[in-house]
Amino acid sequence: MAIKFSRDKDNLVEQILINGEEIDSDDGEVYLVPKGLLKGISFNEMPHDVSFEICDKVEDDIVYVGTCPMTISKVSGKKAHVHFEDSSRRKYWDGDIGLKLYMETKRELIKEREKEIGDLKFESYEDDGDYIFLTFSAEIEAITFDGIITSAEQLLKEIEGTIELTIGSPFKNVEDTHDEQDFAVSVVIPLLRKLGFSNVRYNHGRREFGRDIIFSRKTEFDDFEFWGAQVKYGDVSGAANSEIEFIISQVDDAFKVPFYDLYTKRKERISKLLIVISGKFTENAIEKICEKIESHALKNNVSFMDGAKIETIAEKFRKLRETK
Repeated sequence: MAIKFSRDKDNLVEQILINGEEIDSDDGEVYLVPKGLLKGISFNEMPHDVSFEICDKVEDDIVYVGTCPMTISKVSGKKAHVHFEDSSRRKYWDGDIGLKLYMETKRELIKEREKEIGDLKFESYEDDGDYIFLTFSAEIEAITFDGIITSAEQLLKEIEGTIELTIGSPFKNVEDTHDEQDFAVSVVIPLLRKLGFSNVRYNHGRREFGRDIIFSRKTEFDDFEFWGAQVKYGDVSGAANSEIEFIISQVDDAFKVPFYDLYTKRKERISKLLIVISGKFTENAIEKICEKIESHALKNNVSFMDGAKIETIAEKFRKLRETK
C-alpha cells in the first residue's frame, strides 16, 4: 500500500507515511498533503478517521496553495467529503470588482447550485469588516485521489466562471484557455448556465460517448429536453477527413447511447447535440459534418458554436449587465 499508518494504544492515528514520506499534522486529525504525493493512489487507502488538507507543495516550511483551500475526508471506499474554505482580506484584494460583491455573489451562486443541482452544500459566510470567510462542501466519488482532486478543482472553476458572467466582469476569454478541459469548465459550462440551461455537468472521461457536457432545459410543454455538448479545443478542418469521421462517430454515439440522469433517476437520451469548439470551423467543416450525418432527424438536431460565437454571446451578457 502507498499509504501506511500506525495507531496508538487508544486506536488513534499517530503517524502517516505516503510513499515513504511522513506527513505533518498539528492535531493528529488533519494532515497537510501535497497533491503530487497522492498521484495514482487509491482513495480506498485513506484512513477513515483523519482528513487531508491538500496543497500544491511545501518548501522551507511555506505552504503553497494554488486554488481555494480544500480538505478531504473519507465517507466510503470511493466517496469523499471535500470541505472548501475560501477567505480573503480587503487590504490585499486586487480584483476588478469589490471583494464584498464578489464573495456575496459566490455565496448566492453556491446556494442556488445546492438547490438546483445538489452537488454543493453551503455551510457558512462571515464578514468581519476586514476578512470575508466562505465555507462550502461537496461529496465526490472517484477511485483515486487524482479523481477526487480533479473533480473538486473542476467544481471551483465552474463556480469562478459563473461568478464572472453573473457580475459582468470579463470572464476567462477563450484564447486564455490552455486545453479542452479548461475551455469546457471555465468557459462553456458557465455560459450554458447563463443561457438558462439547468443540470449542467461535466462528463468528460466518464464513458461520455460523445457528450463531454450534459445539460437540460424545460420546454414550453413543461417537459425536460436533454442536450449534450461535444467539446473540441482548437480548429476543426473540413480537410481533415479522420477528424470529421471521428466527430461523426461521436455524434452517432451521443444520440444512440442512453445515460443515467441523477435527477430523474432513470436512463435518458439526448434530443439535441451542440458541437462547440474554441477555434474556427474551416474548409467547410460544418457542411461536411452535416453531409455525413445520414439521419435527417439527427442532422436537424445538431448545432454548432465556435470561439467567435461564444465571445459574441458573452459580450451580450456584459452589455446587459452594464445597462442595469
